[in-house]
Amino acid sequence: MVDGRTSISESVFFEIAKEAMHKVEDVIREEKKWTFSGITKAFTERFAPQIKVKKRDPVDAEDNIGTVSFEVNLSVIYGVKIPEVAQKVREKIISEVETLTGYKVEKVDISIDKIIKLEDIQEEKKEA
Repeated sequence: MVDGRTSISESVFFEIAKEAMHKVEDVIREEKKWTFSGITKAFTERFAPQIKVKKRDPVDAEDNIGTVSFEVNLSVIYGVKIPEVAQKVREKIISEVETLTGYKVEKVDISIDKIIKLEDIQEEKKEA
């Protein structure tokens, strides 16, 4: 086996987390698969999840697993069960990051910073 070090950029973790959240219903994003399909791009950009990544690469050969943690701010649809949506997002991020990178996810802190009503989405669509 050839020795060497692999480092993964925080921007890669950001993209993986973003893609993982796209797989969870009830989180505001572009291209919803149900009632809210067709949300305009400007609208979704205003309410897109905010993700902060903090990673720690392996220090030496014995500490061969890096770690990463996330702070995620989300907007959700009014009427969803917020704890359930947060848990789904957390589980999906952990699963995708650990599977794709081999890094251990230490934590995923989630803040719900906006609730979007169906009427707001419909108004935005009319304006577009």
